[in-house]
Amino acid sequence: MIRTSIALATCIGLSACGAVTDFRSTLGNRTTAPVAAPAPVVAPQVMTAKERLLSAIEGQGCQLNASNVGAVLSAAVITREELLQLTPQLQSEGRVEVSGSGTIRSTSATCI
Repeated sequence: MIRTSIALATCIGLSACGAVTDFRSTLGNRTTAPVAAPAPVVAPQVMTAKERLLSAIEGQGCQLNASNVGAVLSAAVITREELLQLTPQLQSEGRVEVSGSGTIRSTSATCI
């Protein structure tokens, strides 16, 4: 009786294994998981010393003077010597105005 029960349970168990449904046909015949494309790498924007100086001046109220020169130089990551070289270039390009008192004012669209 026990042998019959074990044999019957074995047959039922084996028949259940044969009734597994194959769902692969509903997945568009894919047998592997889709591979995601890598995210594009955005290169950091590199600013020139002139652009950094103008941005730093704009950040200080569009004006460079004796009271904020240290903050502008630090923000622009330039030295006083570089400031002395860049100012005439920016002035000739019409991007800054220099007053007689030593104040440098940006003439960008942000500052007008």
